[in-house]
Amino acid sequence: MKSYLQLLEEKSAESGIPLLQAFKSAGVPTSTFYRTINGKTELRHETAKKAMKALEKLHALQQAREYTERLRSNGERPRIGTVRAKFKPRSTGA
Repeated sequence: MKSYLQLLEEKSAESGIPLLQAFKSAGVPTSTFYRTINGKTELRHETAKKAMKALEKLHALQQAREYTERLRSNGERPRIGTVRAKFKPRSTGA
């Protein structure tokens, strides 16, 4: 069984978003991040959920930004509603 930290690290590597950035975006103190990374404490479920949601949101924003840049480089005008709908973060947690 994987730990919360292992799941977050996999998602972070998959999305290309630094885990520290996700913790900061989720409003989790950086001290919690560093204690968890260094094996001093275990990550709580609620904290892991916050970080996972932040990772998903940051990844969706990154994808939308890249898609918009591609449209502009091809001379197309991006429609904000379409871009938002296409890259809406899909939360896996409750």
